[in-house]
Amino acid sequence: MSRKRWVVPACDRQTAREIAEECDIDSLVALILVARGYADPFEVEEFLSDDQQLCDPFELIDMDKAVDRIHKALESGERICVYGDYDADGVTSTAMLYTYLKSKGAEVSYIVPEREENYGLNNNAIDKMAEDGVTLMITVDNGISAIEEIEYANSKGINVVVTDHHLPQSELPNAVAVVDPHRLDCPSSFKDYAGAGVCFKLLCALEGVSGEELYGSYVDLAAVGTIADVMPLVGENRIIVKRGVERLESNRVGLSAIIDAAGLRKRAINALAVSFGIAPRLNAAGRVGSCKRAVNLLIETDKKDAQLIAAEINQANVTRQSLERDISAQAVRLIEQQGLNFDRVIVVCGEGWHHGVIGIVASRICEKYGRPAIVLTDSGETVSGSARSTGDFSLYAAIDACSEVLERFGGHAQAAGLSMPKDNVDIFRKMINEYAAREYEDMPFAELKIDCKLKPSAFTVDMIHSLEALEPFGAGNAMPVFGLFQMRIDKITAVGSAGNHLRLELSRDSVSVSVMRFNCSLDDFGYKVGEVIDLAVSADINEFSGREQVSLTAKGVRASGVDDEALLMDIRLYERVKRGESLSGYEHRCRLDRESVATVYKSVRNGFSGDVEALHSRLEGDCFAKLKLSLDVLKELGIIEYNEVDGVISVKVNNVNRKFELEESALYRKLSSL
Repeated sequence: MSRKRWVVPACDRQTAREIAEECDIDSLVALILVARGYADPFEVEEFLSDDQQLCDPFELIDMDKAVDRIHKALESGERICVYGDYDADGVTSTAMLYTYLKSKGAEVSYIVPEREENYGLNNNAIDKMAEDGVTLMITVDNGISAIEEIEYANSKGINVVVTDHHLPQSELPNAVAVVDPHRLDCPSSFKDYAGAGVCFKLLCALEGVSGEELYGSYVDLAAVGTIADVMPLVGENRIIVKRGVERLESNRVGLSAIIDAAGLRKRAINALAVSFGIAPRLNAAGRVGSCKRAVNLLIETDKKDAQLIAAEINQANVTRQSLERDISAQAVRLIEQQGLNFDRVIVVCGEGWHHGVIGIVASRICEKYGRPAIVLTDSGETVSGSARSTGDFSLYAAIDACSEVLERFGGHAQAAGLSMPKDNVDIFRKMINEYAAREYEDMPFAELKIDCKLKPSAFTVDMIHSLEALEPFGAGNAMPVFGLFQMRIDKITAVGSAGNHLRLELSRDSVSVSVMRFNCSLDDFGYKVGEVIDLAVSADINEFSGREQVSLTAKGVRASGVDDEALLMDIRLYERVKRGESLSGYEHRCRLDRESVATVYKSVRNGFSGDVEALHSRLEGDCFAKLKLSLDVLKELGIIEYNEVDGVISVKVNNVNRKFELEESALYRKLSSL
């Protein structure tokens, strides 16, 4: 079950009032910033300032060596090749550096590998460079783990400058320069650049400037790469994205064309529009077909040609969505059939799954099951794939602990790529789950962070406009989420052609609000009119007939007054039972008796469809684990049929003509004896 931990920070209203007064900002903005850890007026002003300066690019270790070698190549007319990556971060980095070197008169080419070639450098590409007379290769968004490949390049007479932002392994490549903020010996004050951010810093260093002089030409690409790679929008990333988003439509015809193709002109072109509109399309170019189309789009100067490429990429995105749905469904079936859904780390492998979408599928599986997911595709003797994490579980550290059975891997704490011999998949699954069990007594939950609780009367158009001071929104600086607690349900209306969205009319203290709950039908919801719920909501503005209106969207719903920590503990206890692990110390929370099973049966004997937490909220006293285990016992006995999808259960009572004894259930016998 993909359940998130609701995190509501302590509300320091006094500090927020002082911050608001001293910094002359809106009181709600101050309250949000204090809740996010900005309790010092200087930090607040720095965060909100439009005049922040980028740090000296030479803070990054080896930047001086990289600049010297590139200047030498420019002065002597050497052939240079930019070697990038197939994702949006990689293609924006490639386009940025290629365009810059072209503007300096360099004899420069670029290579971006196709996804079928796997991430990173490969010897075939190096052979091609050697044939073309390349003497300097500059990597962008890759290279930090290409130890053997860079040695091969050296043997071919090709010098290499590495610029990357992925985590280095114990050994660094033997390159002329290795520019990566995550090197242990790198003194840079900021670490969380995307590959495009590191590339932008390289351009600043080559020009001998701090960054402002390059805003007009390259910061738009740096911003798109930063957003697309889900880097935290704090520190320098916030500056880069702020400046870049302002120039998205003016710097290059390619970005303007993809904005048109995506239909984004109906709304403000901000960081969220990049995240949901531009980045997926640039990624789709490499996921379905050739990623070179994305680079070509970004370096194109002819408007009509750019529009043609953008139309192709937009169609590739449609194809990508279809592939993603199909493979996600296949992956879920395999997970359920193979009993992997309760593993601490889900490792699923399918035959012939498209390399271009398995990263997105891994994200979907991670979200669906609420735990790290690794999705592999079998293409013969070798399998390769993508991994996504949740909570504070470091995928990179976990995969590194299993590196002896892998051929290669690389990435971050939250996302990684890997490949291994086909015969090693089962061994790898066992090793990574054993690692997770050693390092984490219980797997961490993803968090739903609520900035502050508000009364329903607080949501006004002016209030929502005040939040614009906090933009750009994205990773590390999320769009604010507010707690609407103890709200009575007055009306539930299905909306949309298929009725797959809900409009909730809610009230508290005689004040009513309307909240949209997307991708949830009446059958899925489970809560009834008259019940009291808590909601986590985001706030936006809709314009209708020239008039601005408040628009609230539910990000999470739960029964009011729920003990969140007890519920989360019970979810993990239930998973322990399903894995057959020890329940020592928790016996009292899992022990079943006739009364507890009978209570659950009475609650579903007329059938039930809806949120399993809604059902739990109606069972007074019993813990959540007992509810789920009782349902399993009733299912084992054939009294009911039920299935659960994303926290929504459907229960059907069977017509039975005999009396059952609970002891007929092996699960009941085991749990009643605890």
